Amino acid sequence: MRQFFIEGGIVFMSILTLLFLLILGLSTTAGISAFRKANSNPEKAKSLLGYVKSISLFALVFAVFGQIMGLVDIFGYLANKDANVASSILAQGIKLTFHSTLYGLIIYLVSILITLGIQIQIKRIET
Repeated sequence: MRQFFIEGGIVFMSILTLLFLLILGLSTTAGISAFRKANSNPEKAKSLLGYVKSISLFALVFAVFGQIMGLVDIFGYLANKDANVASSILAQGIKLTFHSTLYGLIIYLVSILITLGIQIQIKRIET
């Protein structure tokens, strides 16, 4: 896992991890607001879920941006070199650019599942 993180690019993967921690914190607060029987506050939970959705979408877009930056670097390197590059080296470089996108997709999917669970609880409270 550590190697995956490093290969994906420390800067992009660190920012994505911070966004994921922010999503987990907001989701926890929204879950507490929705699952408490005595002081349930569905409006606060809905508001927090809006932030969770926005941040998770930003994480996904930021991850794709990281991949595009990696691809630009690869193609820039290839354009400036006269020597031929082996296809295996090129494939390895392109594979590494997908690490940040994969991590962003995982963050997005987890946040969608969390949001779905909290929304189901909010519906139960409101009915």
